[in-house]
Amino acid sequence: MFKALELYDSSVDGSDNWPQIVCVVTGKGPLKQHYQQKILTKTFKSIKVVFPWLTAHDYPKLVASADLGICLHKSSSDLDLPMKVVDMFGCCLPVCAYKYNCINELVLHEKNGLLFNTSEELSQQLMHVLKNFPEENASLKLFRNHLNQNFVKLRWNECWNQNALPIFS
Repeated sequence: MFKALELYDSSVDGSDNWPQIVCVVTGKGPLKQHYQQKILTKTFKSIKVVFPWLTAHDYPKLVASADLGICLHKSSSDLDLPMKVVDMFGCCLPVCAYKYNCINELVLHEKNGLLFNTSEELSQQLMHVLKNFPEENASLKLFRNHLNQNFVKLRWNECWNQNALPIFS
């Protein structure tokens, strides 16, 4: 993600077509401290990175107030899905997510978010969805509409009836 932010920052270079980004890092993985130190030494022109400590009460408020979520989760087994994306989708927040074997069961590329393999791809996706912000971006609007229709309104029993019940019938 650090490299993607560097690429975004150098590409937009103060242009009025792209917004200033506030990147809120909520993860607490083993490399968090390493990247905090690295970011402290970097001077971005268009990006502010913060590492807040959030209570369970504040986390959903932050997610709901965001315009785009980023998920760097990489499953070691290629079988699990990141709950962070479920949290984001529950707030109709589109996501750019690192692509691995089963993530497309949750993040549908160009329907409710975008998938990337490299820092360069993530940087390009940021530029695509944030161009002319705060004007409504067609992609973000499409992603939010898809999430509202296919994720937020879908309830557990409906999902069970559509997906699991036929297997047992």
